Amino acid sequence: MIRVKVGQLLRLPSVLSEMGYRVIVPTESNGVTKFADFATDSGIDLHYVRAINAPRDFLLPDGEKLFSYRSTATVTSYGLKIRFPTVEGPCPVTINAEYTAPSGRIAFFAIHPCHANSIRYLDSVMLSDPADPYYRARRDGMLTVVMECEEGDDHCFCVPAESWELEEGYCDILVRRSGDGFLLQPRSEAGKKAASRLEAQEELGSIKERPPKMRTSFRIHASEEDIDRGEAKGIDSCTLCAACTVTCPTCYCSDIEDRFHLVDPSNVERVRKRMSCQRRCYSMIAGGNIFLKTKEDRYRWRLKHKFPFSSKAFGISGCVGCGNCIAFCPAGIDMRRTVGRGTNK
Repeated sequence: MIRVKVGQLLRLPSVLSEMGYRVIVPTESNGVTKFADFATDSGIDLHYVRAINAPRDFLLPDGEKLFSYRSTATVTSYGLKIRFPTVEGPCPVTINAEYTAPSGRIAFFAIHPCHANSIRYLDSVMLSDPADPYYRARRDGMLTVVMECEEGDDHCFCVPAESWELEEGYCDILVRRSGDGFLLQPRSEAGKKAASRLEAQEELGSIKERPPKMRTSFRIHASEEDIDRGEAKGIDSCTLCAACTVTCPTCYCSDIEDRFHLVDPSNVERVRKRMSCQRRCYSMIAGGNIFLKTKEDRYRWRLKHKFPFSSKAFGISGCVGCGNCIAFCPAGIDMRRTVGRGTNK
């Protein structure tokens, strides 16, 4: 364990950049904290409680190109013409393996334990057999600098969600505020290598994780039956903006789009776009049938996916208690009313 001053901690992103990492840091602008690529003039925020985005946005980016191919599309006087399969045979489409896997290593600086656990959940989903090669390419060689929270805000519930503890392999350097400086505990060889480049004072002992102080206290009851019986107050006020899923660090649902180039319509890119289960089109199938017809249906589906469905499929909860879905909901919908018992508000 080492002790550093704030200036040395803020030098760590530069050190990681020099080591060849693409460094992601929390930046503050107009009162909102957002993770963004590190630059020498980045206004790094070490005092934030929540960020509007998460590591997911860099490991599983929205609008990612999967591959490209050549189609039979041509431009005619009346628009775009695409030849489809006929009784004479399939349309001659050639799939070109033009995709290049993402290169380089990502380092996340000053993420919170809930963010680290969101990566753990995404690993369970995206690296399960068969592993997603696009996610895996970004995930390999990743480094995380995790900063402990001292106290959550009115929306945090990482303690009842049991996501404040760090699993092995999800923290390379643990950071704790201590007086006018910081304590750093390297937990991997990569973390030790990065920390060794800082001007620091050696300290005895090690950092033992401790839960942050919560402003609300409740227990999570989130079986399918609990969620069906739970209160869904405020759902009628839902604006369908999907802020709950956009800002959630573990939502991974996506849709596939084929994008034709206007200049050369035979050149097509297949793109993976983020999809929200709060949109009516999410559960639409051929013929226009929709399974999750109402706002309440979609709301309860999201909670079932986060809790009982994820626990059964992956052995881990899909909710890390960050509270973003509550904090950024313009209708003030609080999912703790549905899955929590004994909330003190």
